[in-house]
Amino acid sequence: MAELPGNFLPDSTITTLKMSQSRCSVSKKSVSALSLLATMWFFCGGAAQAADFNVTSPGFFFSFNGTGSNPTITLERGKTYTFALNTTPGFHPFSIGTSVFGPAPAGVSGSNGGSSGTITFAVPLNAVNCVYYCTFHGFGGGIVMVNPPAPPTIRIVALKVDTNLTLTATLAATNGLTLVPEFSTNLLATNWFALTVQTNRFANGTNEAICGKPPGDQVFVRLRAQQN
Repeated sequence: MAELPGNFLPDSTITTLKMSQSRCSVSKKSVSALSLLATMWFFCGGAAQAADFNVTSPGFFFSFNGTGSNPTITLERGKTYTFALNTTPGFHPFSIGTSVFGPAPAGVSGSNGGSSGTITFAVPLNAVNCVYYCTFHGFGGGIVMVNPPAPPTIRIVALKVDTNLTLTATLAATNGLTLVPEFSTNLLATNWFALTVQTNRFANGTNEAICGKPPGDQVFVRLRAQQN
């Protein structure tokens, strides 16, 4: 099994459940001498998919993904976006700048100022509003930066160990998230490994993930909520 890399919020977002001998409960839970420590981490951010914006120039204006006339577009701080350029060659080159005819803001790379190719915009966490514009004629529109949504509160509330491992967490619906159970045998190490999820269902305001039991007699388990 391969390690799943990720960026995690500070420790204040971690919910911990300590497990000891006896049957499963929120405070103490163990079966067949399997001692577990369950934790939840939230994964946020990540790169957007290629060609988030297909940029064309049907006239003296830019359209994105086939619609709009120099519309204002919104980007989320901490994400990466791509702009696939297909504008009129030599007439309406597309640029992203701090202002019209201004320099590119931090995070912009690739074919900025071109009519073909791809611009990649890795939006910094402290990014301010900027613009896009035609480098010949100056028309264009605004780019508004917004903060990512706050992560939901997700807590592991139950753990059942038999031939499989069942993790129950507080999450009433997917909300654009994928819950990934992971385990480690050493909290001092950075390697966490995915558990194979057999069933993942939502009911009564909780999410129940049934997955394969990790090997060994003493392991650490966490539930990582990853944005889709």
